[in-house]
Amino acid sequence: MALQRSPLAHTTAVGRWGVETKKKKHPLAALLVCLSLSTIVLVLHAHSAQATASVTPALGGWGGTRLKDTRQNVTGPISLVFPGERASNFEQIALKQIQTGYNTIRASFAPYCSVRYGLNVNASPQDFMGNYSAAQLARGLKIAEYLNMWIVVDYHGYTDFTDSTLVDCWLNFWFGPNSNSGLTGVVGEFRDSYTRIVWEPLNEPASGSFPVSSTVWCRQNPLPCEVNKTSYVSAQYQAWLDDARQLGDTHWVVVQNLCSYGCSRDRSHWYLNYPNVMDIQHRVFESLHTYMYYPAFVEHLAYDTNSDGTYDSGDIQTVGSIASQAALASDPKVMFVNGTSSPTETWDSTKAIVYDANNNTRYDPGDTPATGTVPPIGTPLKVDLKIKFTDNNSNGVWNGWNNVTADNAARQDYLTMLNETARQGWPILNTEGGTTCSRVCPYVVSGPAGYSSVSLRYVQDIIDYGDKGGLRFGRLLWIAASWTSTPNAGVYGALNPGQWGTLVGYKSFAIVPIIRDVAADAIRATGRIISEGTAVQLNVTVHNLGDVPGTTTVMLYANDTAIGDQVLDDIPPQAVEEIPFTWYTKGVGPGVYVLTAVAGQVAGETYLSNNNQTIIVTVASGGGTGTTGSGMSPSDLFRGLLLSWLYFLIVALVVLGGGITVAIRRFSLRTSAFPREAQREK
Repeated sequence: MALQRSPLAHTTAVGRWGVETKKKKHPLAALLVCLSLSTIVLVLHAHSAQATASVTPALGGWGGTRLKDTRQNVTGPISLVFPGERASNFEQIALKQIQTGYNTIRASFAPYCSVRYGLNVNASPQDFMGNYSAAQLARGLKIAEYLNMWIVVDYHGYTDFTDSTLVDCWLNFWFGPNSNSGLTGVVGEFRDSYTRIVWEPLNEPASGSFPVSSTVWCRQNPLPCEVNKTSYVSAQYQAWLDDARQLGDTHWVVVQNLCSYGCSRDRSHWYLNYPNVMDIQHRVFESLHTYMYYPAFVEHLAYDTNSDGTYDSGDIQTVGSIASQAALASDPKVMFVNGTSSPTETWDSTKAIVYDANNNTRYDPGDTPATGTVPPIGTPLKVDLKIKFTDNNSNGVWNGWNNVTADNAARQDYLTMLNETARQGWPILNTEGGTTCSRVCPYVVSGPAGYSSVSLRYVQDIIDYGDKGGLRFGRLLWIAASWTSTPNAGVYGALNPGQWGTLVGYKSFAIVPIIRDVAADAIRATGRIISEGTAVQLNVTVHNLGDVPGTTTVMLYANDTAIGDQVLDDIPPQAVEEIPFTWYTKGVGPGVYVLTAVAGQVAGETYLSNNNQTIIVTVASGGGTGTTGSGMSPSDLFRGLLLSWLYFLIVALVVLGGGITVAIRRFSLRTSAFPREAQREK
């Protein structure tokens, strides 16, 4: 969709986002303006505004896809994007998202620096997400462009703020020089490639790896230390933003809440852990990864091997982390799934544990799964008194989670986002969120793309808050990818039929067509009255208003005679170029000339009304020497001014006459058909 802006700025202007404004024509005012302009000798054409207020896009989609997933999948369908190829998993997932009402895809890659220094222990192998490749990112951008999508480029790391060596490596990777990402880094190479990129400099900063975290004071004061950690992460993000803007990059950037990975604050105070940054482009998203970590909501479970009521050597933790010598309590309603008919059967780590609320030794809808895959309704349950728990409230009853737990957590996380927007004012784009809830969570469907009933309820709540609140928050859910171990997840992960991504309700995100539009913004001349025979310097301003680079041929005419043309190759999106022309006026003859600049149609451009720009100049006889300048005698100057006056007077009279004609016609219509006219204007 091209920027629909009328070349007649005083009549109609349509902004990029389709908001139209109209101004009434005033013939008398036009006459006065024309007469005023005609008396000015060195008037330059008004240059169109280049700076526009940032409009926050509403983004929604999925993550989990990797840059390396852009490689052709030879078993996939025919590619829509790359002729002669089969569609990559990345392309298939992006297309699935478009078809289901999403407009953003997250493209992840392994964190170069923490992998290099052996610190990316959250992944196995450490480069599981795939090493960065500029060629793969270019393919990902091509897919996103074809499907009119936004793309979040995710450096999927955690510990890259460990020390100054890692931080320097991280900055050099993004901005260069770097042996993997090139002389100007990732941002420098792709700065001018596509406007719908969102940079995600670091997936989840692990605050425990920060230098400040290792101080004695922080170890002794973990809660007050959260302020120090947030200040430290803010400084790293600020350095990244400063480097990006200095390089000329104007894309949106995501900064991450420290509690996305883990923090010492109560959930109700997570809003205090958003990084505090400034940005001259006003294009920062704040993110909180929205999950429920199961052990944080339930009393922990263990298998008391020696039945001594104390967690000690030889005992088995089944849910959560239990301190050595911690007291363990029994609840006879905590049972395991009975896999055999043996009366002596006991629990082992392959068997799910359930809280049998009605104590009927059968799994029923009212029972609470505790860990392991949820069994089918009616499955036999059996007591093993060695299954015990940490009785935090000393009531003798194991406390699990339920839908109320999910509702409370979702409400709190929504308030966290609202607090961020109130305190710092940045919009929200949560780049992860989903139903995964730890390895020991009681899953209905297992694996990274699986879900539990409570975590699914939580995600639906988060979606509802984001979609139905007064301020819509952006979100990317996790995980739509082919690499999960979830049964029947296929290429699409949680978006595969029957998986949890197809079970939630949500409001679609707008798919806005890619803008391909080049405009001739202005013609600049050294003067509006020119001495015949001189060489006049003219500059044409061309603006790529589109989302992608474009190639155009710029032509300049004096009336119907070509002055010259120049080809501009791959003008970056939103870039402004000024092209010089020289007009040799020897032999053109005195008179009034219309200079017209034409920016040729770029590939895919449909709106062409802003491709032309004109100004009026007067050529006066005066024996020029062939050099730039006016060199006019007083009589030449008078003659030029007179011609300009006459020209603008004619134009003004035409405008004024048209206004009078319209007024007479409207008066006639009102007097002859007033009821119908009134109805039309109503």
